[in-house]
Amino acid sequence: MFKILKQPYPSNLVQFDLPNIKAASVAGISVFFVLVMLRPFGLDNFSMAVIIRNAFIFAMVTFLGVNLNLVIFKLINRRNSILEERWTVGAEVAMQMWILFFIGTLNSLTDHFVCKQPLTWSIFVRWLLQTVVVGTFPSLIFVFIRQYRLLKTYSANAQVLEAKLSIAEPHEILVEEQVNNKLIFFGEDTSSGDVPINPSAVMYIVAADNYIRVFYTENQVLKNVLVRGTLKGAEEKLGAFDNFYRCHRSYLVNLNYIRHISGNATGYKLHLDGTDELIPVSRSLNNEISEKINTILAV
Repeated sequence: MFKILKQPYPSNLVQFDLPNIKAASVAGISVFFVLVMLRPFGLDNFSMAVIIRNAFIFAMVTFLGVNLNLVIFKLINRRNSILEERWTVGAEVAMQMWILFFIGTLNSLTDHFVCKQPLTWSIFVRWLLQTVVVGTFPSLIFVFIRQYRLLKTYSANAQVLEAKLSIAEPHEILVEEQVNNKLIFFGEDTSSGDVPINPSAVMYIVAADNYIRVFYTENQVLKNVLVRGTLKGAEEKLGAFDNFYRCHRSYLVNLNYIRHISGNATGYKLHLDGTDELIPVSRSLNNEISEKINTILAV
């Protein structure tokens, strides 16, 4: 069980998009039908019109509560990709439990201000417990099923790409080596640390605040240089080379150096020659990089 909780999980903290709205809608609709069909919390003592009205109100509270939390989490994590990369099943379960407590609080306030019911400490605690008890099982089922489905999908797709890589010629994996006799300075200024580098020798580039670290090979030795600049600027300087791809907001990678592709629930990880660092692929680019690799390999 603890091993599963430590597994990578695609975080919802980074983007507020249509899939998340759909998930919130499913949660709201589920609450509506549970209240109408099962009539818990003493709802069977009211008329059908009152039951439907209250079910709709609490369904909207659930929908808005889920989306509000996602918006808040996105604002907190707007400039931080660490959470996305380190997010696990356990972290997602904890977030789901927090959302349930949050919705339970909203339910108690809605019961008081909208349904005109008294608000006492015991009633508040009851709403929290009822919301958590009702919502925990479907929330956990959703998390574990999604983690299993994504792990299976990306692992299978990675194996397909891996098979294509295995039959490619060394250093001709994606495109024929593009030779450029013009060396490139990647820094924005003539800093003393900047050095001219042949584009074909660049393995990958990592963004580091207002700097970028360029990893390149020289005489079959991996070296790196830290210069002031942006990943966007480096991407523009390498725009003439099809084998460079920005697979993550912090990484620009030379696809020629890929030797292995692995997959987990969050997507793909690229393994390059001569380094143990795994290059992450942003979740939104998983399909795009797969198509790009397939296209270049087919050339």
